[in-house]
Amino acid sequence: MTFSKAKAILTSIESNLDGRMKYTYDLIKPDSYSLKMQDSISGVIRYLDFKLKKIKDIEVEFTCHGFSFNFPLIKNVSSFTFNVNDFSLLLTYGIKVDENSSNPELDLDVEF
Repeated sequence: MTFSKAKAILTSIESNLDGRMKYTYDLIKPDSYSLKMQDSISGVIRYLDFKLKKIKDIEVEFTCHGFSFNFPLIKNVSSFTFNVNDFSLLLTYGIKVDENSSNPELDLDVEF
């Protein structure tokens, strides 16, 4: 996979599957983006920066600003590295807002 194909895949995702999270992207550097995630119900806006890196394959290294993800086995993840396909799955299918969370504005649950 090339960098341009990886960029096209990731920046073409406009919302998660249920449409609750809306995404907009700002180019920071040639291979770095700022992702604005807006909850269409509560209006809460979260920012996540990600950059593409070529190791063996192209990987996506992301950092959350002021919030974290709760994965099934790892909680409070604010930075991580995924391959392009897994990161696109996270954006499309994985992000859920837990209304019963003690801190719903700052934590997002991930389900696959």
